[in-house]
Amino acid sequence: MNQIVFQTMVALLLVSLLGCSALGASPSIQIHPTATATERPPFTPRPSDTPWPTLTSVPTVVPVTPGVLTGMISSTVNIRLGPGTNYLAVTKLNKGTKISVRGRDIENRWFVLIPPPNGWVNRDYVTLNGDSSSLPIVVAPPTPVPAPTNAPTQVPPTAQPTATPPMYVDFRADAPWVIAGQCTTLRWDVEGVRGVYFNGQGQPGHGSADVCPAQTQTFVLHVVLNSGYLDRAISVAVLPAPPTAAR
Repeated sequence: MNQIVFQTMVALLLVSLLGCSALGASPSIQIHPTATATERPPFTPRPSDTPWPTLTSVPTVVPVTPGVLTGMISSTVNIRLGPGTNYLAVTKLNKGTKISVRGRDIENRWFVLIPPPNGWVNRDYVTLNGDSSSLPIVVAPPTPVPAPTNAPTQVPPTAQPTATPPMYVDFRADAPWVIAGQCTTLRWDVEGVRGVYFNGQGQPGHGSADVCPAQTQTFVLHVVLNSGYLDRAISVAVLPAPPTAAR
């Protein structure tokens, strides 16, 4: 009995000691690290956007042939053999027809066309893309002589001397313009004169010559009259050869 009491007391003492130890134990302290604030760099303003430059379109350059102007017929007009209404009309061009002009008369009133068609046109019916005074002067063909009126045939009482044939000079080109490297033929028909010369050489009254100019060139037919002389000139325009297509 005493042993049981003793064991019970010992057990109570141990419980008491353990309880005190539990009550007196210091609570555990948890240390949390403090985050260090990272210093932000100073604000730098963003540079203003630089606008892109405005693109200026480059105009298309149209190749220009020296001594040649382009244009358009402003009203229906006759195309004639020479610079005047006394020359025969060979065709008509309607309003809006595009043309190329290679020369003018000395008064700058008539233009010579690059065929087709071949002939002269009054400047009042043409709108040109350029200054017509820059065009070369082209010598006009001979003025047409009106046909004489047929008179009644009369038998003269006496024989009349043979009349001297009237002077006639015609100087022309098969083509008034050629592509570089090509040729054309100059022709002349001359009557009632003392002599005909081309390039310093005597020629028959009816003849021709082939020419292959490297650039726009004026050719002159020198005619010796019974008193004095007469020169007829023709300008042959030389146009550049078209570019060769790449292969």
